[in-house]
Amino acid sequence: MSKKPVKQNLQKPESTKDSGKIFFYGFLTALSVALILICLENKFVQDDAFISFRYVQNFAEGKGLVFNIGEKVEGYTNLLWVLILSVFAFLKMNIQTVSQFLSIVFGVMILFITYFISNLIEINSPDFNQKKSKAAASGADANYFNLIPSVLLVFTASFIFWTVSGMETTMFIFFCLVGIYYYIKSKNSNSIDYRFSVFIFLATLTRPEGMYFFGLILIHYVFFNFKQRKSDFLKNLFSKENIKTYLVYVIPLLLYFAVRYSYYGYMFPNTYYAKTGFSSAYLNSGIEYFTKFLTSYLIYGLILILPLYLFKNKDTLFETSLFYFLIVCFILYVISVGGDVLKQGRFFLPVLPLIYILFAKFLTQLYYILKGKTAGGFAFPSIIVITAVVCIFYYTSQKENLEKDIQSENGLVDKMKSAGIWFKSKQNELGKPMTVAATTIGAVSYFAGHEVNVIDLLGLTDEEIAHNPKLIPEISEQSIGWKERNYNADYVMSRKPEYIYFSTGLKPSAYAERALFTTEDFNKYYYPYYSLDKNTGSSMEVFKRKSEDEAKDQSWDFPGNPNYKITFVNMFNQAMNSSRSKSRIQIALDEFRQSAETGPKNFGMPYQYMGDIYLQLGNKDKAIESYKKAVDINDYSILSHYQLYQLYSELKDSANASASLRKIQKYDPEILK
Repeated sequence: MSKKPVKQNLQKPESTKDSGKIFFYGFLTALSVALILICLENKFVQDDAFISFRYVQNFAEGKGLVFNIGEKVEGYTNLLWVLILSVFAFLKMNIQTVSQFLSIVFGVMILFITYFISNLIEINSPDFNQKKSKAAASGADANYFNLIPSVLLVFTASFIFWTVSGMETTMFIFFCLVGIYYYIKSKNSNSIDYRFSVFIFLATLTRPEGMYFFGLILIHYVFFNFKQRKSDFLKNLFSKENIKTYLVYVIPLLLYFAVRYSYYGYMFPNTYYAKTGFSSAYLNSGIEYFTKFLTSYLIYGLILILPLYLFKNKDTLFETSLFYFLIVCFILYVISVGGDVLKQGRFFLPVLPLIYILFAKFLTQLYYILKGKTAGGFAFPSIIVITAVVCIFYYTSQKENLEKDIQSENGLVDKMKSAGIWFKSKQNELGKPMTVAATTIGAVSYFAGHEVNVIDLLGLTDEEIAHNPKLIPEISEQSIGWKERNYNADYVMSRKPEYIYFSTGLKPSAYAERALFTTEDFNKYYYPYYSLDKNTGSSMEVFKRKSEDEAKDQSWDFPGNPNYKITFVNMFNQAMNSSRSKSRIQIALDEFRQSAETGPKNFGMPYQYMGDIYLQLGNKDKAIESYKKAVDINDYSILSHYQLYQLYSELKDSANASASLRKIQKYDPEILK
């Protein structure tokens, strides 16, 4: 990029170079083995990975690159990952195992490419030109510091988490880093190495953020080109070689967009339309997401701030400015989109190796400063101690969170897998394709099979919800912690799903779940349905759709309550949360009562939960009173009938017990199995 003569470094003897390579590659291999062992010890598959697996499954079976058969919706953002897994699925290999294997392999390759990038950036001793022999000796010591970024990655819980997740994260990071490697390597050339474009394009096929990397790096190139060339700036920028490099990325990208548009009908993935938006809620969520990352992996910003000192070094200005430009822009981008719904700071991982490289270069600069002091013999051990302290901080501060998040994800996937198998059994009983609406759609959809159409209430895999959301102000204005804010309850009801499944049971947590409670069809046609498996101890709580005849048998008036307020569902959710704390039992009773008084006329669920609270308190008379009110309001209150059956049996009231039992057998016989 510069016409100035390149500074020549001292040449080391071949034997020294070879022995050095053996040590560094040996160390990286040992580090890789450690990473693999850590990953195997913390093995899990992220629930969102199963969304891709469902696309893979359908594609490998010749049903198209679709989530639901016959619905062309691009509900994934990782095309290359999906295509690679499809090859293994076509070969009848277990794609869950394959995805984890590939994820770990790319994680290992990240350790190597991070070292290679770090090795490209030379921090020379201040007396390099005056005392070359001494500088060479100290430089040899400093070469060991190029391993620091890779070491830090192995001690980073977020990196471990996503390396074994079965998702495309590590593949995307690897391709981005290789592209950056070739860009830096060609900094003293008259043109950018075309391999930069190749790998950034592969990154773009893996995740859309690859386009962001390409654009940012080109902006950096334009700036430095202008800074160093000025007069022939444009001539070099649009040289024959550079144009070839640009086209290596642009032409395949245009073809990719053309194929996407012709197949799916939109220029961007459906998830983009489902998730995008700009508001204070998104901004606050993004700031919270960044703050958590800052405290967890950047030691409250120190690791990001200290390397600013490197701007004093003109020899590394190219790399320092590139890294900080990418890091800052990426941080601003992640904050603007509201962060990520998934755990462990996934969205910041692509720039984390760059942050660690900058930190390692700062430590190298610090090493030379200490080397020049009277106690220079302590320089090398001091840097090792600092690195060790950072690693220990990462390990001790994040170990518990890592184990907790993995345990939580394993529990979620097991639960969703059981639900998917249950839906598959229901579809088999029905003998024809069935529709289920859900907010957590990964493992549920995959294990339910392609005969079960799954409506994603959040719109990630549903075109109508993503492109035509129908928001309810009273629902959306409340901040509830869910980043997915688009929904269309009327559309979901028009699809008449046989079952509606919330990952939190019957509690409407997400905006999309709460919106359902405010619709006439949901209140008229759906009721809580329970299935118990006494052999496994597992249970299912879903909302089941009534038949048209069942709905006609019940008198109906919606909302039928002069005090009706849409916010009743928010109060109902709040009451369910309060009921989990013994200290808030009385508050929960008041909140349940308020939600019932302001809800639709047939909304009897609050009284069922009030009955549960009274039963826990030992007040059986109040419990019976609440359960009776629940079934008087809505005869489909299964658990109220069940509890009344138990209580009447204890009181030897066989007539009422039998009446309750008949209702259970009619509406939900599975609860008795």
